[in-house]
Amino acid sequence: MKNIIPCLFTSGNLAFGVLSMIMTLHGMFAGAGLCILLAMLCDACDGRSARALGVAGEFGKELDSLSDCVSFGAASGFLIYTYALQDLGWIGAVPAVLYAVFGGLRLARFNLNTTVVHGYFQGMPIPNGGCLIATYVISGAVLPSWLVGIFVLALGYHLVSKIHNPDFKGASPDTLHKSALAISVIFGILVLIFVDWHLIITMPFLLYIVFGLVNTAMNAASAH
Repeated sequence: MKNIIPCLFTSGNLAFGVLSMIMTLHGMFAGAGLCILLAMLCDACDGRSARALGVAGEFGKELDSLSDCVSFGAASGFLIYTYALQDLGWIGAVPAVLYAVFGGLRLARFNLNTTVVHGYFQGMPIPNGGCLIATYVISGAVLPSWLVGIFVLALGYHLVSKIHNPDFKGASPDTLHKSALAISVIFGILVLIFVDWHLIITMPFLLYIVFGLVNTAMNAASAH
């Protein structure tokens, strides 16, 4: 019976993803974004509860990835297309579709590499991408459609990249540079000043990406 609790959290993740798509369909964009954030909350609880109860297993891992693909891949892609990209016509669908496809590829790679990659995430974790899209929509900021399209494409590529992002689960083989954190914070401040201060709610997810990029570059430079 104990394994029901983690499955309920994972099912909640999936349910909020579907609910997000329904709300997007009806133009309830802030609510759709909030559902993606709630899906992230469920996603954060399922693995932790499974490990705490001693019921972690392959079934839960597969269900988790399938749910993530819906909530942070398909639902997030549909949300950003409907909110910001449909003015571009059929071209606007390309970044949203590719983001979702890359999300599926990222999750498949993650499942295959769980016994190989430790101490960091290879590529951006898909919940971070989904939550970045969700908070952008909730912020009410309106950037040019072509710029959002380019950003979503970059976000999708980052999912399948080899950039190292911290997993906050313990010892990491990577050096975490304080200067990389400082650069990330400065970047965030510049975005808020020169782009739109409403984007402040996106900062935890945006700065996580920037830190991963800068820190990986610094580690690569120090290795040569």
